[in-house]
Amino acid sequence: MRRQTWRTGLAVSLGLTLASSACGDGGSAAGQTGAEAGKASAPEVAEAGKASAPEVAEAGKASAPEVAEAGRRSPVAASPIRFEPPNRGAPKTRLGGATRSTGAGSLPRIEALVPEEPGWTLRAQPVLYWYLAETTDTQLDFVLLRLDPMETLAQVTLERPVRDGVQRLDLAEHGPKLEPGVAYQWLLKLVPNPEDHSYDQVVGGGIERVTASPELEGKLATPGASLPHVLAEAGIWYDAIDALSRGIDAEPGNRSLWNQRAALFRQVSLPALPLDSDAAPGLSPR
Repeated sequence: MRRQTWRTGLAVSLGLTLASSACGDGGSAAGQTGAEAGKASAPEVAEAGKASAPEVAEAGKASAPEVAEAGRRSPVAASPIRFEPPNRGAPKTRLGGATRSTGAGSLPRIEALVPEEPGWTLRAQPVLYWYLAETTDTQLDFVLLRLDPMETLAQVTLERPVRDGVQRLDLAEHGPKLEPGVAYQWLLKLVPNPEDHSYDQVVGGGIERVTASPELEGKLATPGASLPHVLAEAGIWYDAIDALSRGIDAEPGNRSLWNQRAALFRQVSLPALPLDSDAAPGLSPR
């Protein structure tokens, strides 16, 4: 049943990108402009230990141990990192940067930094990461869809110019909260012509919020545990990438962190990106 939800929802969401011009007209269900997300050319990392904990339970239920606290107690391990996909065999929800028509040859390369299958998060308002090859003045829209039942939760036009490099978009800045066990799809659309969406360049990925198991809670609370390693091995893609990206912002010269994040990108078959500290302009902290 869940596989059918992803398949049907993805097909409908792709149809919406062609049929709807609401986002292209700058509409925003959340009433946001996306200015801060558009400005961030790299993950905006808080001071060590100030990252808010993921919300892993519904209101009124006990929450899991604070992931940020666990990360503060221990450095990121230098051992190899391994992502264990939790949704093996699930429909592919990652969208590449292919255009739907001709005439978009001047658009910069854009990639959603997500696995091919739906990715997991523990947070009600996770951080989404993507990559832009060149700074652009082209309109860039963010859309968040709930797939079952189909509902547009947010439509945001990001502030221009949009900077190159690894970018972040924090859902906490745009209002929507993910519910556990619900299928969502997020999209980024480069819109060269708001009057003709056949030229849009669309990327995105599937996302689902899950609740931490007691075993995972225990690992996150273990003194000396490496937060990105624990999250990646548990299949919690979005939070693992966020933890590594925060580490990179805090220690931009730490090549081990760069290598570990690049290793995760390779493991989910993302196209090669210039993501090492010598080749990725726009990754310095802001």
